Amino acid sequence: MNDESRIPKQRAPQDPLQPIDRRSFVRWTTLAAASALTVGADSVSAEMRSWAGSDGDASSGIPATLSIQKTRVADSVILDSAFASLSFEKSSINRSPVYLSGDNTDLIGLLNALGGGVLRIGANSVDETTWTPDGEGQISGQVAPSDITNFASLIRRCPLWKVIYGVNFRGKDGSTASPTLAAGEAAYAAEHLGRQLLGFEIGNEPDLYGDGLTYDIFLNGGMLSDGTLISGWNQFADAIRSSVPRAIFTGPAASSDSKGWAEDFASSETGKIVLLTEHYYISNYSSAAPSISGMLTYPSPHLVTALQNLQAAAKANSVPFRIDECNSYFSSKNPAGVSNAFAAALWAIDFIFTNAQYGSSGLNFHNTGNTSGYAAIGETSSVVTAVQPLYYGLFFVSQIFAEGTRGVLLESTLTVSGVALTAFVVDSESGTYVVLNNKDTTNAATVTITGFRPFAFRATVTTLASSGSTPSEQLSNLGIYNGGSAITFGEQPVALDGRWHGNSKELPVFGESLTVTVAAATATLIHIR
Repeated sequence: MNDESRIPKQRAPQDPLQPIDRRSFVRWTTLAAASALTVGADSVSAEMRSWAGSDGDASSGIPATLSIQKTRVADSVILDSAFASLSFEKSSINRSPVYLSGDNTDLIGLLNALGGGVLRIGANSVDETTWTPDGEGQISGQVAPSDITNFASLIRRCPLWKVIYGVNFRGKDGSTASPTLAAGEAAYAAEHLGRQLLGFEIGNEPDLYGDGLTYDIFLNGGMLSDGTLISGWNQFADAIRSSVPRAIFTGPAASSDSKGWAEDFASSETGKIVLLTEHYYISNYSSAAPSISGMLTYPSPHLVTALQNLQAAAKANSVPFRIDECNSYFSSKNPAGVSNAFAAALWAIDFIFTNAQYGSSGLNFHNTGNTSGYAAIGETSSVVTAVQPLYYGLFFVSQIFAEGTRGVLLESTLTVSGVALTAFVVDSESGTYVVLNNKDTTNAATVTITGFRPFAFRATVTTLASSGSTPSEQLSNLGIYNGGSAITFGEQPVALDGRWHGNSKELPVFGESLTVTVAAATATLIHIR
């Protein structure tokens, strides 16, 4: 890649207390052109280019080939550390003891260990939380100025993170919502979050509100089936814009693709939103009990369809889209050992790159903190208590974008039979990254990779692995914080404060071909430069 086509690094904002403007937002999320690579075709003997993976024998797995193409995946975005991020409940902001604050050094460490991101505050509890400008703070069902101040202190210590901030629309469970209250809360949030405020989100999953709330009533207000008269999304947006003149909006945070709310919103609100948002859970499309095999099914036809529909709507209306709340199985505590098992890390890797393949500008894994469910970061009484398996999936991907590096997803062709292997390739200014994700319960795969950058002279291999005597046991391992055994990346775990001292194995490169064996129930990250 020549100097003119190198992808610029993401930088921390120079002044984190100045609100981000619409032009900056669009520049930050827009689709960018990719640069082409020049690929040669030298060959070298298998003895010179083969390297063993975690099982120590380059010929022990089922043979596979990965051919890297010169072109970027069509309509995909520039990727960076913000692509795979986190979502939190609005109720996390008013917790007692304080959870989201600048004093929570472990949480700050885990967020910063991911490099940067978009932290979305919203979900179900956003419509159950009343802005209380005279409140004392840390009271359930309320958001007071001190709650936002505490949250802002956390965000300032995570300078490469931005915020999608949700406000109450529906007024559920005894809470109060109005355009006036939303405007007051938005003004205070904008003042204290500054340039780290990415945008406002009004309400959550409006397609599930019920009470006769139609799409038109959601947009413009009207009478519900119980006789209640409510204001619409547009009235809320106008009120917020009156108190925050440069306010920008995301939405509609629809629950799923089934009713097309997000697609309609992209069309009807063209020019009013800068990010189209929708949610995704496996459970939305499956009534079957959660299972590891169900979770690891790839590709998921429902996910692909949802992404294709969003991609078409986003493209037609010139607005990027984001899955700003997602996870595997919601409320999946029964049976236990699915969403909180090591398999969730491997699922997350596939999920992240499938989003990238279909033009998503990013995604936010919802984080409840409950270690028996799908949380990435476990906590008890506002204290971080677990680095969950899901976190390792995000951490794995984040290493591609370390130190602000950005990249593009390249076309590639994986040829394999008899093993549940997926492969993804990212080209960045620091080299080519190859992701090999083996979800098989029996077979290793020996993969010969061709078509990476010419004149590459070095490669490193880092493996995400779980403990257990069999691949099935490894996939179901809950990790050391939940009564299981060790999960490691580069042979080392991630500490509760985000510290990691993993090891990468050197892989000499001769010509433009190399071979690596990927054990069952592991994922391998290969960095070629």
